[in-house]
Amino acid sequence: MESIVRGEPVDCAQDRLVEPSFVGAYSRITMGVLDWIITAIRWFHLLAAVAWVGGGMFWLMVLRPALGRTGANGGTTRRSIGEEFRSLVNTAIGVLLITGIVLSATRLTDTAVTAFYVAVLVVKIVLALYMFYVVRFLRPRVYPDDEGIADGRLSRIKDRLTGTGALLIYGVIVLGLSDILNAIFENALRS
Repeated sequence: MESIVRGEPVDCAQDRLVEPSFVGAYSRITMGVLDWIITAIRWFHLLAAVAWVGGGMFWLMVLRPALGRTGANGGTTRRSIGEEFRSLVNTAIGVLLITGIVLSATRLTDTAVTAFYVAVLVVKIVLALYMFYVVRFLRPRVYPDDEGIADGRLSRIKDRLTGTGALLIYGVIVLGLSDILNAIFENALRS
C-alpha cells in the first residue's frame, strides 16, 4: 500500500487508484504502544460509567418495579441485589477515578484544548465527584434504594438531591458532557 499523500492518487487495494478528492485529507494512521494503552484506559472508563449508569437505569426502570409486583419489596432478595450493585458501583468509582485522572491529564496536555473545553471538563468532574461523594459518604448503606419518607423539608430536599433517581440523572448528564467534550476537542483539532 502506497503512502497517502494529499494531491496524488492513492493505491488503496490491488492496483486500484482512488482520486485524492475522494480520499480527502486522510493520512497514514499509526498507533504506538502508548496510544493503545490510552485507548484501553478510555475503554475501561467507558465500561465503568456504562455499568454504573446502566445498572442504575435497570434498577429503577426494571428491577425495582418487578420486585414490587412480586412482593419481594423489603425482603432479602432486594437487599442482596442492592449489596451486589453497591459492590459494582464501588468498583466503577475506583476505575472512574483512576482512568479519569489519566485521561484528563492526557487530554489537558494537548495543544488543541481550549478554555471552553476546560470549563466543560470542570463541570463534568465536579458532577462526577459529587456522585462519588453521595454514594460513598451520604448514602453508604441505602444505595441503590431511596430512603423512606423523610421528616422535614430539608430532609426531603436532601433525599431528592441524593436519591437513586437523582444520581441516575447526574450520570446521564456526565455521559452527555463526555460527548460534548469529544465534539469540542474534535472541532479544535479541525481548526
